Amino acid sequence: MLVYVDDITIQLGGRPVFEHTTWQIEPGQHWAVFGPSGAGKTVLAQALARRLPLAGGQITYFFDAPGGAGRPYLYPSEVLTFSGETHRAFLARYAGYHQARWQSFEGEEAPTVAALLETGAKAGRSPFEAAGAEEAPAGPFEPAGLAGLLGLAPLLDRRVHQLSHGESRKVFLARLLLRAPKLLILDDPFAGLDSAARARLSEAFEQLLERPSPAVLFITSRAEELPRGVTHLLEVRGLRAARLGPCAAALPPAAPEAQAEPPAGRSKQPGFEDALSERLAGYAAALEGADSAQGELVRMEGVTVAYHGVTVLDQVDWIVRRGERWALLGPNGAGKTTLLSLILADNPQAYRSRITLFGRRRGSGESIWEIKRRTGWVSPELHAFYDPSAAVLEVVLSGFFDSVGLHAHSTPAQREAAAAWLAGLGMAEYQEKPFGGISAGQQRLVLLARALVKQPPLLILDEPCQGLDSDQRARFLGFIEQLCAQTPLALIYVTHDRRELPSAVTRELRLEKGKVMYRGNAGSK
Repeated sequence: MLVYVDDITIQLGGRPVFEHTTWQIEPGQHWAVFGPSGAGKTVLAQALARRLPLAGGQITYFFDAPGGAGRPYLYPSEVLTFSGETHRAFLARYAGYHQARWQSFEGEEAPTVAALLETGAKAGRSPFEAAGAEEAPAGPFEPAGLAGLLGLAPLLDRRVHQLSHGESRKVFLARLLLRAPKLLILDDPFAGLDSAARARLSEAFEQLLERPSPAVLFITSRAEELPRGVTHLLEVRGLRAARLGPCAAALPPAAPEAQAEPPAGRSKQPGFEDALSERLAGYAAALEGADSAQGELVRMEGVTVAYHGVTVLDQVDWIVRRGERWALLGPNGAGKTTLLSLILADNPQAYRSRITLFGRRRGSGESIWEIKRRTGWVSPELHAFYDPSAAVLEVVLSGFFDSVGLHAHSTPAQREAAAAWLAGLGMAEYQEKPFGGISAGQQRLVLLARALVKQPPLLILDEPCQGLDSDQRARFLGFIEQLCAQTPLALIYVTHDRRELPSAVTRELRLEKGKVMYRGNAGSK
Protein backbone atom coordinates (compact mmCIF):
# COMPACT_ATOMS: atom_id res chain seq x y z
CA MET A 1 0.00 0.00 0.00
CA LEU A 2 0.97 3.69 -0.22
CA VAL A 3 -0.77 5.17 2.81
CA TYR A 4 -2.38 3.44 5.80
CA VAL A 5 -4.67 5.47 8.05
CA ASP A 6 -5.03 3.33 11.16
CA ASP A 7 -7.85 4.19 13.61
CA ILE A 8 -7.02 7.91 13.70
CA THR A 9 -8.73 10.75 15.53
CA ILE A 10 -7.81 14.28 14.40
CA GLN A 11 -7.31 17.13 16.85
CA LEU A 12 -9.11 20.21 15.50
CA GLY A 13 -9.21 23.36 17.63
CA GLY A 14 -9.17 21.41 20.89
CA ARG A 15 -11.83 18.88 19.91
CA PRO A 16 -11.59 15.39 18.38
CA VAL A 17 -12.99 14.85 14.88
CA PHE A 18 -12.94 11.94 12.43
CA GLU A 19 -12.83 9.64 15.43
CA HIS A 20 -11.57 6.09 14.78
CA THR A 21 -11.17 6.52 11.00
CA THR A 22 -9.41 3.72 9.14
CA TRP A 23 -8.54 4.02 5.44
CA GLN A 24 -5.84 2.86 3.05
CA ILE A 25 -4.60 4.04 -0.35
CA GLU A 26 -3.13 1.34 -2.56
CA PRO A 27 -0.76 1.80 -5.54
CA GLY A 28 -2.69 2.65 -8.69
CA GLN A 29 -5.67 4.07 -6.78
CA HIS A 30 -6.89 7.65 -7.17
CA TRP A 31 -9.37 8.78 -4.53
CA ALA A 32 -12.06 11.44 -4.37
CA VAL A 33 -13.07 12.92 -1.02
CA PHE A 34 -16.62 14.15 -1.53
CA GLY A 35 -19.12 15.97 0.68
CA PRO A 36 -20.78 19.34 1.34
CA SER A 37 -18.77 22.44 2.23
CA GLY A 38 -17.90 22.46 5.91
CA ALA A 39 -18.18 18.67 6.24
CA GLY A 40 -14.46 18.23 6.92
CA LYS A 41 -12.93 17.24 3.56
CA THR A 42 -10.01 19.63 3.87
CA VAL A 43 -9.47 18.71 7.52
CA LEU A 44 -8.94 15.07 6.57
CA ALA A 45 -6.57 16.04 3.75
CA GLN A 46 -4.55 18.29 6.07
CA ALA A 47 -4.08 15.42 8.51
CA LEU A 48 -2.95 13.20 5.64
CA ALA A 49 -0.34 15.85 4.72
CA ARG A 50 0.82 16.10 8.38
CA ARG A 51 -0.54 19.62 8.79
CA LEU A 52 -2.95 18.76 11.62
CA PRO A 53 -2.10 16.77 14.76
CA LEU A 54 -3.62 13.40 15.62
CA ALA A 55 -5.31 12.78 18.95
CA GLY A 56 -5.05 9.03 18.39
CA GLY A 57 -4.10 6.37 15.86
CA GLN A 58 -1.34 6.51 13.26
CA ILE A 59 -0.77 7.37 9.58
CA THR A 60 1.93 5.28 7.93
CA TYR A 61 3.50 6.08 4.54
CA PHE A 62 4.98 3.42 2.24
CA PHE A 63 6.44 5.73 -0.42
CA ASP A 64 9.93 4.17 -0.26
CA ALA A 65 8.72 0.72 -1.32
CA PRO A 66 5.00 -0.11 -1.43
CA GLY A 67 4.54 -3.28 0.56
CA GLY A 68 7.80 -2.76 2.42
CA ALA A 69 8.51 -1.04 5.71
CA GLY A 70 6.48 2.10 6.29
CA ARG A 71 7.27 5.24 8.28
CA PRO A 72 5.11 7.69 10.24
CA TYR A 73 6.74 10.81 8.77
CA LEU A 74 7.06 12.56 5.41
CA TYR A 75 10.01 13.82 3.42
CA PRO A 76 9.67 17.21 1.66
CA SER A 77 7.57 17.21 -1.54
CA GLU A 78 6.17 13.71 -0.98
CA VAL A 79 2.66 15.05 -0.28
CA LEU A 80 1.80 18.36 -1.95
CA THR A 81 -1.51 20.20 -1.81
CA PHE A 82 -3.15 22.34 -4.48
CA SER A 83 -5.73 24.44 -2.62
CA GLY A 84 -6.85 27.99 -2.00
CA GLU A 85 -4.59 28.16 1.05
CA THR A 86 -1.42 26.92 -0.63
CA HIS A 87 -2.16 29.04 -3.71
CA ARG A 88 -2.40 32.13 -1.48
CA ALA A 89 0.96 31.25 0.11
CA PHE A 90 2.47 30.88 -3.37
CA LEU A 91 1.21 34.33 -4.45
CA ALA A 92 2.36 35.95 -1.20
CA ARG A 93 5.98 35.28 -2.19
CA TYR A 94 5.64 37.75 -5.07
CA ALA A 95 3.08 40.29 -3.81
CA GLY A 96 2.64 41.40 -0.22
CA TYR A 97 -0.73 43.07 -0.78
CA HIS A 98 -3.61 42.58 -3.20
CA GLN A 99 -3.11 45.81 -5.22
CA ALA A 100 0.54 45.01 -6.01
CA ARG A 101 -0.20 43.65 -9.48
CA TRP A 102 -1.43 47.09 -10.60
CA GLN A 103 1.66 48.99 -9.45
CA SER A 104 4.35 49.50 -12.07
CA PHE A 105 7.06 49.65 -9.38
CA GLU A 106 6.05 46.35 -7.74
CA GLY A 107 7.28 42.87 -8.54
CA GLU A 108 10.07 43.63 -11.02
CA GLU A 109 12.10 40.94 -9.25
CA ALA A 110 9.25 38.43 -9.57
CA PRO A 111 9.99 35.59 -12.01
CA THR A 112 8.22 35.07 -15.30
CA VAL A 113 6.08 32.01 -15.81
CA ALA A 114 8.76 30.56 -18.10
CA ALA A 115 11.41 31.00 -15.40
CA LEU A 116 9.19 29.33 -12.80
CA LEU A 117 8.66 26.32 -15.03
CA GLU A 118 12.30 26.05 -16.09
CA THR A 119 13.68 26.18 -12.56
CA GLY A 120 11.27 23.41 -11.53
CA ALA A 121 11.94 22.18 -8.02
CA LYS A 122 14.74 24.73 -7.49
CA ALA A 123 12.43 27.77 -7.68
CA GLY A 124 11.26 27.47 -4.08
CA ARG A 125 9.25 25.06 -2.09
CA SER A 126 5.98 24.94 -0.25
CA PRO A 127 5.83 27.07 2.92
CA PHE A 128 4.64 23.93 4.71
CA GLU A 129 7.88 22.03 4.06
CA ALA A 130 11.06 21.99 6.12
CA ALA A 131 13.64 24.54 5.00
CA GLY A 132 17.02 23.34 3.84
CA ALA A 133 15.92 19.88 2.74
CA GLU A 134 17.36 18.29 -0.37
CA GLU A 135 15.69 19.09 -3.67
CA ALA A 136 13.03 16.72 -4.96
CA PRO A 137 14.12 14.33 -7.69
CA ALA A 138 13.14 14.92 -11.30
CA GLY A 139 9.60 13.81 -11.99
CA PRO A 140 7.62 12.49 -14.95
CA PHE A 141 6.70 16.01 -16.15
CA GLU A 142 8.80 18.59 -17.95
CA PRO A 143 8.11 22.32 -18.43
CA ALA A 144 7.22 22.36 -22.12
CA GLY A 145 4.82 19.45 -21.74
CA LEU A 146 3.11 21.04 -18.76
CA ALA A 147 2.82 24.37 -20.57
CA GLY A 148 0.99 22.63 -23.40
CA LEU A 149 -1.10 20.45 -21.10
CA LEU A 150 -2.34 23.36 -18.96
CA GLY A 151 -2.52 26.01 -21.69
CA LEU A 152 0.28 28.15 -20.24
CA ALA A 153 2.05 29.07 -23.51
CA PRO A 154 0.44 32.57 -23.79
CA LEU A 155 1.58 33.35 -20.22
CA LEU A 156 5.26 32.39 -20.43
CA ASP A 157 6.57 35.97 -20.66
CA ARG A 158 4.27 37.35 -17.93
CA ARG A 159 5.47 37.92 -14.37
CA VAL A 160 3.66 35.75 -11.89
CA HIS A 161 2.22 38.59 -9.79
CA GLN A 162 0.57 40.08 -12.92
CA LEU A 163 -1.51 36.98 -13.67
CA SER A 164 -5.22 36.73 -13.06
CA HIS A 165 -6.42 34.50 -10.23
CA GLY A 166 -7.34 31.69 -12.63
CA GLU A 167 -4.09 31.98 -14.59
CA SER A 168 -1.92 31.84 -11.48
CA ARG A 169 -3.77 28.74 -10.26
CA LYS A 170 -2.71 26.85 -13.38
CA VAL A 171 0.91 27.99 -12.98
CA PHE A 172 0.93 26.91 -9.35
CA LEU A 173 -0.39 23.45 -10.31
CA ALA A 174 2.41 23.13 -12.85
CA ARG A 175 4.96 24.01 -10.15
CA LEU A 176 3.63 21.27 -7.89
CA LEU A 177 3.72 18.63 -10.64
CA LEU A 178 7.32 19.54 -11.47
CA ARG A 179 8.28 18.64 -7.91
CA ALA A 180 7.21 15.01 -8.43
CA PRO A 181 5.00 14.37 -5.38
CA LYS A 182 4.10 10.84 -4.34
CA LEU A 183 0.61 12.03 -3.37
CA LEU A 184 -1.00 15.13 -4.89
CA ILE A 185 -4.03 16.58 -3.08
CA LEU A 186 -6.29 18.63 -5.36
CA ASP A 187 -8.64 20.64 -3.13
CA ASP A 188 -11.38 22.35 -5.21
CA PRO A 189 -9.01 22.65 -8.21
CA PHE A 190 -11.50 24.22 -10.65
CA ALA A 191 -12.20 27.30 -8.51
CA GLY A 192 -11.76 30.55 -10.46
CA LEU A 193 -11.39 28.95 -13.90
CA ASP A 194 -13.50 29.72 -16.97
CA SER A 195 -15.25 26.96 -18.91
CA ALA A 196 -12.42 26.54 -21.44
CA ALA A 197 -9.79 26.36 -18.69
CA ARG A 198 -11.94 23.92 -16.73
CA ALA A 199 -12.25 21.67 -19.78
CA ARG A 200 -8.49 21.83 -20.41
CA LEU A 201 -7.70 21.15 -16.76
CA SER A 202 -10.21 18.30 -16.60
CA GLU A 203 -8.49 16.73 -19.62
CA ALA A 204 -5.13 17.23 -17.92
CA PHE A 205 -6.42 15.54 -14.76
CA GLU A 206 -7.67 12.59 -16.76
CA GLN A 207 -4.22 12.20 -18.33
CA LEU A 208 -2.67 12.53 -14.88
CA LEU A 209 -4.99 9.86 -13.49
CA GLU A 210 -3.88 7.43 -16.18
CA ARG A 211 -0.47 7.37 -14.47
CA PRO A 212 0.17 5.27 -11.34
CA SER A 213 2.22 8.13 -9.85
CA PRO A 214 1.50 10.48 -8.29
CA ALA A 215 -1.49 9.11 -6.46
CA VAL A 216 -4.21 11.77 -6.56
CA LEU A 217 -6.66 12.79 -3.86
CA PHE A 218 -9.40 14.90 -5.47
CA ILE A 219 -11.52 17.01 -3.08
CA THR A 220 -14.82 18.52 -4.18
CA SER A 221 -18.38 19.26 -3.09
CA ARG A 222 -19.65 18.95 -6.67
CA ALA A 223 -20.04 15.42 -7.99
CA GLU A 224 -20.13 16.67 -11.60
CA GLU A 225 -16.51 17.86 -11.25
CA LEU A 226 -15.06 14.41 -10.61
CA PRO A 227 -12.80 13.50 -13.56
CA ARG A 228 -12.72 10.11 -15.20
CA GLY A 229 -9.95 8.03 -13.69
CA VAL A 230 -10.94 8.46 -10.05
CA THR A 231 -11.10 4.89 -8.79
CA HIS A 232 -12.34 5.22 -5.20
CA LEU A 233 -14.62 7.49 -3.21
CA LEU A 234 -14.61 8.57 0.45
CA GLU A 235 -17.73 10.50 1.43
CA VAL A 236 -17.45 12.92 4.36
CA ARG A 237 -20.33 14.25 6.45
CA GLY A 238 -20.34 16.01 9.79
CA LEU A 239 -16.55 15.63 10.32
CA ARG A 240 -16.81 11.86 9.94
CA ALA A 241 -16.01 9.38 7.17
CA ALA A 242 -19.52 8.35 6.17
CA ARG A 243 -18.63 5.68 3.58
CA LEU A 244 -15.76 4.62 1.36
CA GLY A 245 -15.10 2.16 -1.42
CA PRO A 246 -14.60 1.74 -5.18
CA CYS A 247 -16.40 4.29 -7.38
CA ALA A 248 -17.79 1.50 -9.56
CA ALA A 249 -19.35 -0.27 -6.60
CA ALA A 250 -22.93 0.42 -5.56
CA LEU A 251 -22.20 1.90 -2.17
CA PRO A 252 -25.10 1.82 0.29
CA PRO A 253 -26.62 5.23 1.09
CA ALA A 254 -24.74 7.08 3.78
CA ALA A 255 -26.56 7.36 7.08
CA PRO A 256 -27.72 10.94 7.58
CA GLU A 257 -25.66 12.85 10.11
CA ALA A 258 -26.04 16.32 11.47
CA GLN A 259 -23.30 18.72 10.43
CA ALA A 260 -20.96 19.81 13.18
CA GLU A 261 -21.80 23.41 12.25
CA PRO A 262 -24.92 24.76 10.58
CA PRO A 263 -24.64 25.32 6.82
CA ALA A 264 -23.71 28.80 5.67
CA GLY A 265 -26.67 31.12 5.82
CA ARG A 266 -28.45 29.22 8.58
CA SER A 267 -28.28 29.76 12.31
CA LYS A 268 -28.86 27.70 15.41
CA GLN A 269 -30.48 30.80 16.85
CA PRO A 270 -34.01 31.81 15.82
CA GLY A 271 -34.87 35.25 14.56
CA PHE A 272 -32.09 35.85 12.04
CA GLU A 273 -34.72 36.43 9.31
CA ASP A 274 -36.06 39.37 11.32
CA ALA A 275 -32.53 40.68 11.83
CA LEU A 276 -31.92 40.48 8.07
CA SER A 277 -35.16 42.30 7.23
CA GLU A 278 -34.19 45.07 9.64
CA ARG A 279 -30.73 45.38 8.07
CA LEU A 280 -32.13 45.54 4.54
CA ALA A 281 -34.75 48.12 5.46
CA GLY A 282 -32.06 50.35 6.95
CA TYR A 283 -29.83 49.79 3.91
CA ALA A 284 -32.62 50.77 1.50
CA ALA A 285 -33.39 53.94 3.47
CA ALA A 286 -29.71 54.93 3.51
CA LEU A 287 -29.38 54.50 -0.26
CA GLU A 288 -32.56 56.42 -1.00
CA GLY A 289 -31.18 59.43 0.85
CA ALA A 290 -27.60 59.29 -0.47
CA ASP A 291 -26.50 61.70 -3.18
CA SER A 292 -23.86 59.19 -4.31
CA ALA A 293 -26.60 56.74 -5.26
CA GLN A 294 -28.19 59.09 -7.79
CA GLY A 295 -27.72 58.77 -11.58
CA GLU A 296 -24.49 57.34 -12.95
CA LEU A 297 -22.18 55.52 -10.58
CA VAL A 298 -19.54 54.51 -13.16
CA ARG A 299 -18.71 56.07 -16.53
CA MET A 300 -15.81 54.79 -18.65
CA GLU A 301 -14.99 56.34 -22.02
CA GLY A 302 -12.40 54.75 -24.30
CA VAL A 303 -10.50 53.26 -21.38
CA THR A 304 -7.23 51.57 -22.35
CA VAL A 305 -4.77 49.88 -19.95
CA ALA A 306 -1.42 48.37 -20.97
CA TYR A 307 1.54 46.87 -19.11
CA HIS A 308 4.98 46.41 -20.67
CA GLY A 309 3.54 46.73 -24.16
CA VAL A 310 0.67 44.28 -23.54
CA THR A 311 -2.82 45.79 -23.88
CA VAL A 312 -5.09 44.50 -21.13
CA LEU A 313 -8.11 46.76 -21.78
CA ASP A 314 -8.74 48.26 -25.22
CA GLN A 315 -11.10 51.23 -25.69
CA VAL A 316 -13.71 50.17 -23.16
CA ASP A 317 -16.91 52.22 -22.89
CA TRP A 318 -19.30 51.40 -20.03
CA ILE A 319 -21.87 53.13 -17.85
CA VAL A 320 -23.34 51.66 -14.64
CA ARG A 321 -26.36 53.52 -13.31
CA ARG A 322 -28.09 53.52 -9.94
CA GLY A 323 -29.96 50.27 -9.33
CA GLU A 324 -28.62 48.46 -12.43
CA ARG A 325 -27.48 44.86 -12.03
CA TRP A 326 -24.70 43.82 -14.43
CA ALA A 327 -22.99 40.54 -15.26
CA LEU A 328 -19.31 41.00 -16.14
CA LEU A 329 -18.29 37.99 -18.20
CA GLY A 330 -15.29 36.72 -20.13
CA PRO A 331 -12.58 34.03 -20.03
CA ASN A 332 -9.55 34.07 -17.71
CA GLY A 333 -7.27 36.90 -18.78
CA ALA A 334 -10.02 38.84 -20.58
CA GLY A 335 -9.43 41.94 -18.44
CA LYS A 336 -12.31 41.64 -15.96
CA THR A 337 -10.20 42.04 -12.82
CA THR A 338 -8.29 44.96 -14.34
CA LEU A 339 -11.61 46.64 -15.13
CA LEU A 340 -12.76 46.15 -11.55
CA SER A 341 -9.46 47.51 -10.22
CA LEU A 342 -10.22 50.81 -11.94
CA ILE A 343 -13.62 51.04 -10.26
CA LEU A 344 -12.19 50.06 -6.88
CA ALA A 345 -9.52 52.81 -7.06
CA ASP A 346 -6.74 50.20 -6.83
CA ASN A 347 -5.21 50.85 -10.26
CA PRO A 348 -3.20 54.07 -10.82
CA GLN A 349 -3.81 53.89 -14.57
CA ALA A 350 -7.29 55.24 -13.81
CA TYR A 351 -5.69 58.70 -13.73
CA ARG A 352 -4.69 58.32 -17.37
CA SER A 353 -8.20 57.35 -18.45
CA ARG A 354 -11.57 59.06 -18.80
CA ILE A 355 -13.27 57.52 -15.78
CA THR A 356 -15.94 59.13 -13.62
CA LEU A 357 -16.94 57.43 -10.37
CA PHE A 358 -19.91 58.54 -8.26
CA GLY A 359 -20.11 61.85 -10.11
CA ARG A 360 -16.41 62.82 -9.89
CA ARG A 361 -13.80 62.50 -12.61
CA ARG A 362 -10.73 60.53 -11.53
CA GLY A 363 -7.84 62.88 -10.97
CA SER A 364 -10.04 65.82 -9.93
CA GLY A 365 -8.79 65.75 -6.35
CA GLU A 366 -10.98 63.00 -4.99
CA SER A 367 -9.60 60.61 -2.36
CA ILE A 368 -9.46 56.89 -3.10
CA TRP A 369 -11.14 56.40 0.28
CA GLU A 370 -14.15 58.41 -0.91
CA ILE A 371 -14.52 55.92 -3.75
CA LYS A 372 -13.99 52.85 -1.61
CA ARG A 373 -16.54 54.07 0.94
CA ARG A 374 -19.20 53.83 -1.79
CA THR A 375 -18.17 50.38 -3.03
CA GLY A 376 -18.51 46.93 -1.45
CA TRP A 377 -16.36 44.11 -2.80
CA VAL A 378 -15.98 40.34 -2.45
CA SER A 379 -13.38 38.44 -4.51
CA PRO A 380 -10.81 35.62 -4.43
CA GLU A 381 -8.02 38.25 -4.41
CA LEU A 382 -9.45 39.90 -1.30
CA HIS A 383 -9.89 36.49 0.35
CA ALA A 384 -6.32 35.52 -0.49
CA PHE A 385 -4.76 38.22 1.70
CA TYR A 386 -6.91 37.82 4.80
CA ASP A 387 -5.28 36.55 7.98
CA PRO A 388 -7.05 33.28 8.87
CA SER A 389 -6.44 33.94 12.57
CA ALA A 390 -8.47 37.19 12.54
CA ALA A 391 -11.76 37.02 14.45
CA VAL A 392 -14.87 36.97 12.27
CA LEU A 393 -16.20 40.20 13.81
CA GLU A 394 -12.88 41.94 13.07
CA VAL A 395 -13.11 40.88 9.42
CA VAL A 396 -16.54 42.49 9.13
CA LEU A 397 -15.39 45.63 10.99
CA SER A 398 -12.50 46.08 8.55
CA GLY A 399 -15.12 46.90 5.92
CA PHE A 400 -15.65 50.29 7.56
CA PHE A 401 -11.98 51.13 6.92
CA ASP A 402 -11.57 49.33 3.54
CA SER A 403 -8.54 47.56 4.94
CA VAL A 404 -7.46 43.92 4.75
CA GLY A 405 -7.48 43.31 8.48
CA LEU A 406 -8.60 45.59 11.29
CA HIS A 407 -5.88 48.17 11.93
CA ALA A 408 -7.95 51.00 13.41
CA HIS A 409 -10.10 51.48 16.49
CA SER A 410 -13.77 50.68 15.87
CA THR A 411 -16.59 52.56 17.58
CA PRO A 412 -19.38 50.91 19.58
CA ALA A 413 -21.82 51.87 16.79
CA GLN A 414 -19.63 50.16 14.19
CA ARG A 415 -19.32 47.02 16.30
CA GLU A 416 -23.08 46.97 16.77
CA ALA A 417 -23.65 47.30 13.00
CA ALA A 418 -21.11 44.56 12.21
CA ALA A 419 -22.72 42.21 14.72
CA ALA A 420 -26.17 43.01 13.30
CA TRP A 421 -25.07 42.06 9.76
CA LEU A 422 -23.63 38.79 11.04
CA ALA A 423 -26.92 38.10 12.82
CA GLY A 424 -28.85 38.92 9.65
CA LEU A 425 -26.76 36.42 7.70
CA GLY A 426 -27.22 33.71 10.33
CA MET A 427 -23.64 33.99 11.58
CA ALA A 428 -24.13 35.58 15.01
CA GLU A 429 -22.59 32.68 16.94
CA TYR A 430 -19.32 32.85 14.95
CA GLN A 431 -18.30 36.42 15.87
CA GLU A 432 -15.31 35.42 17.99
CA LYS A 433 -14.21 32.42 15.92
CA PRO A 434 -11.10 32.73 13.74
CA PHE A 435 -11.89 33.41 10.09
CA GLY A 436 -9.87 30.38 9.03
CA GLY A 437 -11.75 28.13 11.45
CA ILE A 438 -15.11 28.29 9.65
CA SER A 439 -16.19 26.68 6.39
CA ALA A 440 -15.73 28.20 2.93
CA GLY A 441 -19.42 29.03 2.70
CA GLN A 442 -19.35 30.78 6.05
CA GLN A 443 -16.21 32.71 5.12
CA ARG A 444 -17.98 33.96 1.99
CA LEU A 445 -20.89 35.25 4.06
CA VAL A 446 -18.46 37.00 6.43
CA LEU A 447 -16.81 38.76 3.48
CA LEU A 448 -20.25 39.71 2.18
CA ALA A 449 -21.09 41.24 5.57
CA ARG A 450 -17.78 43.13 5.36
CA ALA A 451 -18.82 44.52 1.96
CA LEU A 452 -22.30 45.57 3.11
CA VAL A 453 -21.55 46.95 6.57
CA LYS A 454 -20.93 50.50 5.24
CA GLN A 455 -24.12 50.34 3.06
CA PRO A 456 -22.48 51.11 -0.30
CA PRO A 457 -24.52 52.06 -3.39
CA LEU A 458 -22.38 49.71 -5.55
CA LEU A 459 -21.67 46.05 -4.72
CA ILE A 460 -19.07 44.09 -6.71
CA LEU A 461 -19.15 40.30 -6.39
CA ASP A 462 -16.24 38.59 -8.15
CA GLU A 463 -16.77 34.80 -8.29
CA PRO A 464 -18.63 34.86 -4.95
CA CYS A 465 -19.85 31.25 -5.18
CA GLN A 466 -16.36 29.82 -5.68
CA GLY A 467 -15.93 26.76 -3.46
CA LEU A 468 -19.55 26.52 -2.31
CA ASP A 469 -21.64 23.36 -2.58
CA SER A 470 -25.05 23.41 -4.28
CA ASP A 471 -27.03 24.13 -1.10
CA GLN A 472 -24.72 26.96 -0.06
CA ARG A 473 -24.83 28.47 -3.55
CA ALA A 474 -28.60 28.41 -3.50
CA ARG A 475 -28.73 30.14 -0.11
CA PHE A 476 -26.10 32.72 -1.06
CA LEU A 477 -27.84 33.56 -4.33
CA GLY A 478 -31.18 33.66 -2.54
CA PHE A 479 -29.80 36.33 -0.25
CA ILE A 480 -28.48 38.34 -3.22
CA GLU A 481 -31.94 38.16 -4.81
CA GLN A 482 -33.46 39.43 -1.56
CA LEU A 483 -30.87 42.19 -1.35
CA CYS A 484 -31.63 43.34 -4.90
CA ALA A 485 -35.39 43.14 -4.37
CA GLN A 486 -35.39 45.26 -1.23
CA THR A 487 -32.67 47.87 -1.93
CA PRO A 488 -31.78 50.10 -4.91
CA LEU A 489 -28.10 49.13 -4.90
CA ALA A 490 -26.22 48.61 -8.16
CA LEU A 491 -24.54 45.22 -8.67
CA ILE A 492 -21.61 44.01 -10.78
CA TYR A 493 -21.48 40.21 -10.68
CA VAL A 494 -18.51 38.29 -12.14
CA THR A 495 -18.76 34.58 -12.81
CA HIS A 496 -17.59 31.89 -15.21
CA ASP A 497 -20.84 29.97 -14.73
CA ARG A 498 -23.99 31.62 -16.08
CA ARG A 499 -26.08 29.26 -13.94
CA GLU A 500 -24.88 31.19 -10.90
CA LEU A 501 -26.16 34.56 -12.12
CA PRO A 502 -28.97 35.89 -9.91
CA SER A 503 -32.22 36.50 -11.79
CA ALA A 504 -31.97 40.15 -10.68
CA VAL A 505 -29.07 40.59 -13.16
CA THR A 506 -30.56 42.11 -16.32
CA ARG A 507 -27.54 43.68 -18.04
CA GLU A 508 -24.33 42.16 -19.40
CA LEU A 509 -20.83 43.29 -20.37
CA ARG A 510 -18.70 40.64 -22.04
CA LEU A 511 -14.95 41.04 -22.53
CA GLU A 512 -12.46 39.09 -24.59
CA LYS A 513 -8.76 39.98 -24.82
CA GLY A 514 -9.55 43.36 -23.31
CA LYS A 515 -12.20 44.34 -25.86
CA VAL A 516 -15.94 44.73 -25.30
CA MET A 517 -17.60 41.94 -27.29
CA TYR A 518 -21.13 42.64 -26.08
CA ARG A 519 -22.88 45.24 -23.95
CA GLY A 520 -26.63 45.11 -23.45
CA ASN A 521 -29.46 43.06 -22.01
CA ALA A 522 -28.37 39.87 -20.27
CA GLY A 523 -28.69 36.75 -22.40
CA SER A 524 -29.75 38.66 -25.52
CA LYS A 525 -26.70 37.75 -27.61
